[in-house]
Amino acid sequence: MKFVLPAAALAIMALLAAWPSLNGPPTPRVSADAGQSEMLKPRYFSLDEHNQPFSLVASKADKSADQPDIVLLDDPQAEMTETTGTWVTMRSDKGWYNQNTGILLMRGNVHVLRDDGNEFTTSEAEADIRKGNAWGEKAVTGQGPQGEINAIGFRMTDRGKNVVFLNQSKAEVQAAERPGSKKP
Repeated sequence: MKFVLPAAALAIMALLAAWPSLNGPPTPRVSADAGQSEMLKPRYFSLDEHNQPFSLVASKADKSADQPDIVLLDDPQAEMTETTGTWVTMRSDKGWYNQNTGILLMRGNVHVLRDDGNEFTTSEAEADIRKGNAWGEKAVTGQGPQGEINAIGFRMTDRGKNVVFLNQSKAEVQAAERPGSKKP
């Protein structure tokens, strides 16, 4: 007992001294392969030459090893807003952003949504997020308050204010209700 009680007391004191480091958060460790840089949930916000905001966010970004100006993006989402508050958002499965030109190439389930409720999807599109323009040459399907659209390609300018559908476009437009008229 002469040795057991002092040894137990010493062990308890050592445990009490070490307790804060045992309960504290683990020390973060950063590791990457040589030449690899990856960011999780990157966010890029800026203003264009007319002080209109635009942003680009993604779930993950990788720097291209062979093209230093290209950033590879998972689940990119670009938003272009006017100073008046109108906006357009584009998102897709994958993206390639050129930091020099400001061009974003989007592929896989490209979804375009405007603040007026109009939206359309395509498989591939490009956007100049600094200037607020976008375009695509693939099949487009869309819908909005006025009806539905099917086309092969589109051009969007003025941060989504103007959208032109190309080639063999087919629209099903709902008749607008005149003021004072009643639905049957």
